[in-house]
Amino acid sequence: MARLRLASTDEIPPAYYSDDEAYSSQAIPITRVVDSQEHRTGSTIILLDASTSMDMIPPRPNYDGYLITGHFRYGQRKGKDISKGIVRRFVDAMSHHDNNTDGYQLVSFSTEAEYVGFINRHNFEWTWGSIEFVGTSRLMTGFQKAKDLHFQQYPESATYHPIYGWQAGPKTPMLRLLLIINGETNGIPELELELLDLPWVRITIFLMGANGCMRHHQLANELQRMSFFLSNLSFVDAQGNIPERFVTHELLKRHLGYNLSMAEFEALEKLPPPYAE
Repeated sequence: MARLRLASTDEIPPAYYSDDEAYSSQAIPITRVVDSQEHRTGSTIILLDASTSMDMIPPRPNYDGYLITGHFRYGQRKGKDISKGIVRRFVDAMSHHDNNTDGYQLVSFSTEAEYVGFINRHNFEWTWGSIEFVGTSRLMTGFQKAKDLHFQQYPESATYHPIYGWQAGPKTPMLRLLLIINGETNGIPELELELLDLPWVRITIFLMGANGCMRHHQLANELQRMSFFLSNLSFVDAQGNIPERFVTHELLKRHLGYNLSMAEFEALEKLPPPYAE
């Protein structure tokens, strides 16, 4: 299945190209978006994998049939650098979309979860520079921290139990999560079980990986299966040399819950100064 997905990769549409970048072929995006237009209130939280693997250049595997015979490095950027460009573009576009000048809450997770704070255009470099990329990736620590932050923002909509923690009520506003991970993240099966019983959570996942890596496509297949059965989950996967504009546009479609047109996306891009890829 991973080989079939790898074989389905396609060139990036010309609208996203930069003159000085050579992009890897990417998996064809799944166009279904999570319909969240009925939930216009709530919060957006960015959940970032800050494990050691995000601070490493992803090695590309050599395959002899199904056997990996070695690895080599081919110039792909580190996961934390790719994430930085994506988050910067996402924050700018979202802040202009909903006129949010305060920015969005950022939670990093590895062995433990850490609340980084609000991130916006003005404090971006300082806030991003405060993140430490160390430890083992434990997704559920970050997911629980994001839920706690959401309930702290809307405590009147939920109840707190001294043993079981926060329990959502019928009027709990929507929590929209942007989750950024790589193929080394642990906790995807546990996340699936959680989302089965959390209709007030919408999660959009960005999965990055090394070019030609079967592990990346194996996890992408798993997320695709989950997105078919969970109406509150969608994802975008990209590999190798990744075009930030392409990924950001696809993430915004799913996060906002409607098919954001190219014209609308370009209008959001024109407001802040342009970024180099």
